Amino acid sequence: MVSIQYDKNSWIIDGNRVFIKSAAVHYFRLPRGEWDELLDKVKKAGCNCIETYIPWNWHEEAEGVWDFANDKDLEVFLKMCAERNLYVILRPGPYICAEWDFGGLPWWLSSKENMKYRCYHEPFLYYVDRYFDELVPRILPHLITNAGTVIMVQVENEFQALGKPDKRYMEYLRDGLITRGINVPLVTCYGGVEGAVEFRNFWSHGDDHAKILDERFEDQPKGVLEFWVGWFEQWGGSKSNQKTAEMLEKALYELIREGFTAINYYMFFGGTNFDHWGGRTIGEHTFMITSYDYDAPLSEYLKETPKYQVIKRVHSFIDWVEPILTNPATIEECTLLPEGLQGKTLKSKAGSITFLANTKSERAIHKLYHLDDQHRLHVTIEPDAILPIVKNMKAGQIAGKTVKISALTAYCTGFSNNSGTIYHETGQQSSLVLQVKDVDQLGISCPYPQRYEKLSNGELQFTLFHGSKPQIISIKDSKNGCFEIVVNDRKTVEQDSKLINSKDEGQKVVPLSEWFRAPENLDDSSGKESVKPLDFSSFGQWSGYLSYTSQFESNDASQKTLIFPRIEDPARVYLNNQYIGFVNKLGAASIEIPVQKGHNVIRFLVQNMGRYNFTQALGEPKGISESPSLDGQVVDLIDGWKVEGIGKAHSLRNFPVIEGRIALLKEFVNKQGFDRAIIVGEGLQRLRLNDGVPLMLLTNETAWNRFDAPYGVADVSHLLNDGFNQFEFDGQGLREISKLELFLYREEKQIKYWKMQRAALLTESKDWKKIDYPASNDIVLPCWYKTSFKMSLLSTNDIKVKIRLDGLSKGTFWVNGFCLGRYWQIGPQEEYKIPASILKQENELIIFDEEGCSPLQVKIRLV
Repeated sequence: MVSIQYDKNSWIIDGNRVFIKSAAVHYFRLPRGEWDELLDKVKKAGCNCIETYIPWNWHEEAEGVWDFANDKDLEVFLKMCAERNLYVILRPGPYICAEWDFGGLPWWLSSKENMKYRCYHEPFLYYVDRYFDELVPRILPHLITNAGTVIMVQVENEFQALGKPDKRYMEYLRDGLITRGINVPLVTCYGGVEGAVEFRNFWSHGDDHAKILDERFEDQPKGVLEFWVGWFEQWGGSKSNQKTAEMLEKALYELIREGFTAINYYMFFGGTNFDHWGGRTIGEHTFMITSYDYDAPLSEYLKETPKYQVIKRVHSFIDWVEPILTNPATIEECTLLPEGLQGKTLKSKAGSITFLANTKSERAIHKLYHLDDQHRLHVTIEPDAILPIVKNMKAGQIAGKTVKISALTAYCTGFSNNSGTIYHETGQQSSLVLQVKDVDQLGISCPYPQRYEKLSNGELQFTLFHGSKPQIISIKDSKNGCFEIVVNDRKTVEQDSKLINSKDEGQKVVPLSEWFRAPENLDDSSGKESVKPLDFSSFGQWSGYLSYTSQFESNDASQKTLIFPRIEDPARVYLNNQYIGFVNKLGAASIEIPVQKGHNVIRFLVQNMGRYNFTQALGEPKGISESPSLDGQVVDLIDGWKVEGIGKAHSLRNFPVIEGRIALLKEFVNKQGFDRAIIVGEGLQRLRLNDGVPLMLLTNETAWNRFDAPYGVADVSHLLNDGFNQFEFDGQGLREISKLELFLYREEKQIKYWKMQRAALLTESKDWKKIDYPASNDIVLPCWYKTSFKMSLLSTNDIKVKIRLDGLSKGTFWVNGFCLGRYWQIGPQEEYKIPASILKQENELIIFDEEGCSPLQVKIRLV
C-alpha cells in the first residue's frame, strides 16, 4: 500500500519527497469529451496533481435522485487522472463556493422549513450524511492507499473565512469522512479543524501567509490551496485580466522562496458555467457570467496562454531543484546586499538557491557582485522582480564526470538529459560557472558573443549575452558525449511557445441557415396560485425563468410607484400587455407604472441569475417573494446626514474627517401614513432607527461577522413612526457607503393573489415562422429564435467553436438541446463557448431573448 505522509518541509509519497504542483480544474465545467485534452495539457505544463471540487447539487439536482453518469462520471475522471500519474486533491464540501450556484448545496434544501446551512444543525447534517453515504464509496477505490491517486480530501471549504467558528460542525464532517473510510490526509483552507493539514488561499504577500502558517502549524508543510492566478467576472463588471504573466512569475518565485511546497493554481483551467449553474457573491449585481475562463493559464477553449508558459518554465525549474525546495537544511537571510536588493538563501546537500528581489522601480545591474569569495558575477534584476541564483547544483554528466552548476544568475528551465535552457531579459548579461573535472580533455564550443574563462580552481566561468537569437554552449568528450546549454532571451523563449491569439483574424465564420421566430407563450391559465409571490424554491424550481401574474383595480388613471419589498433577481415588468421596464435593483426595488382606471393585469418575467455562493447568509429567496405594493415611496439615505444633527450636511459616499467617534443623524417625515419599511444597504456597519436596536446588514464591510438582517435587506416596519423619524448612523472605521435606500409602502396597498408558472421552456411547443425581414425592436416581448448550421470539421480533434450574440439583449441559448448558459449583453462577456463534443454534422441553435431583439447579427466562428 502506498503511503502519504508529511513533515514541516514537504509531502512524502511512498517515501519520496514531492513538490505538489497542482492544477485546479472542475470536471463539471467542461464536457467529458474534453477531459483527455485538458489532462494532457495539464501534464504537459509539468503539473503532477489535479484539484477539483465535487458539487453536491450537480449530482443530486432532484432530491434523492443521484447522477454520476456521462459528463457527471466522477470516477471516470479520477481514472483518467490516474492513467496520467496525476495525483488528485478532492474537495467534496458539502459547501464548495467555486462561484457555483448555492456554493454546491442543492437548491431543494432551501425549500425545507427553518433550514440552516454550514452549522451543526441536525436537519442539515441529515442530508449531508446522505450525500457522504452516496459519494464516499465512489471515492474510496481511487485513494492512493487503494491503488488510486487521490492523495488528499478537504473538509468543508474556507469555513472560518467568514468568521463563523463552529468546532462541532467541522469535527462532525471530519469524523464522517474518516468513519466512511477516507484514510488519506484531510486538509482544510481556513478551516481550522484538528487532524487536518491547514492550507492558505491567496495571490500576493506570500511571506505574510508563510509566517502565519509557521506560527500556527509548525509541523505541517506550507501550501496554498487556491493560488489565485486570475479572477472571476460578473455581469456588467470589468474584465478581470489584471494579473499578468510577469506578475505570476514573480509570485511563484516568492512562494518557492518562502518554503511553500504545495501550490494549487486556482484556476489552471476555469471552463464554463453551462446552463444556470453560475452563482452569485457578496454585493449587488455580482452574478457570475457564463464563462469561467478566470484569465487562467489554459483558456476556456483549452488554449495555452502566456501564464501557461510561465508555469511550464517554472515547473521545469522546480523539478531540477526539487531536492533543495522539499528538504532545505537551512534558510538564511542575505546580508550586505546593495541598496534595493533583498535576498534569502535555501541550502541543502543538493545545492542552494538565493532568491534576490529588486525592490526598486528600475532595473538593478551589478557587474561585480560577490555572492561568496570565489565568484564575481553579472547580476541583472528587473524592477519589482525576483531572480533565483542557483549554486552547487548537479546539471548532468560528461565523460562519466558530473557537471555541476557552481553559480547561475539567469532564469533556467532546469537541466535534464544533459541539457537545459537559460534565459534573461533581451540585451542583458548574466553569469554561469560550471564545475567539470578534467576540463582540458573536453571540447568546448562557445560562439560569439558568449565568453568564458578558466578560473584558478579549474571551474569555467561564462559571461552570457541574452540576445534575440538563441545561442548554444556545448561541451563534448572524445566519444561524442555532449552537455548542451541553450542561451536565450525571455522574448524568444515566449515566442517559441504557441500562445493564444485572441483576435478574430484567421477565425472561420460558420454560415447560419435561415432564421425562424416564435413568441414566448405567456398563457397564465395554468400555474401555481398563492396569496403572495413564491420564490423559486417555494415554487419548486431550481432555476430558469418564472412568470408572475396578478390583477388589481384602480380608481383612477395615474402614474404610481410600485414597490418590490423583496426581490433577488432582475425582473421585466408588463402592465396590461405593455412592456413597462426592467427592474435591476436587488433586495428591494421600485418602478413607476402607468396604471389605467379600473381593471389592470400585471406580469413579471424573472430569470434566476444564481444563488449566493459566498456569503454568511446562504439560501436567499430567489425571484420575487413578497407582494409588491402600489403608491409607495423610495427615500435615498445616502445624502443629507449631519454630525450630531448640526452643521453642514454630508454624503455617506465620502465620510467627513472628525476626531473620535463619527455619529451622523438624518431625519425624515412619514407624511403619508406608511406602515411598512424596508432598508437595503451596502457598506453599512451600524444603523439605528428611532433609538431602535442597531441593524446589521450583510455587506462587503460586514459580511465576515454579521448574522442578522441577512442578504443586505432589513424589515424595519416595527420601528417606523407616523410623522417624525430619525436615523442614527455610527460610521466609525468606514470610508464610504455605496448604497442605502428606504422603501416605504402600506400593507393595504399590496397586490395579493398571484399565479406563477414556468417560462422560457425549451420543450414547450412553439409557433415557428420564418424571418424574411429585419426584426424590429419596437415591441419588447420575449421571443424565441431558431436556426441551424453545419460542421464539416468534426474529424479535427482540436476544433474550438465560439458564438457571438451581438444585437440580442438577455436570455438563454441551446445547441442541439444542450443549454450553453445565460447571456446578457452588458459585458464583459461577448463570446460564448460551444463544446465540440455536442456538435453534429447538422446542428440546431435555439435562443430565448427577453426583449425579442433581432438575431441577425449572431455569428459562430471556429477558433
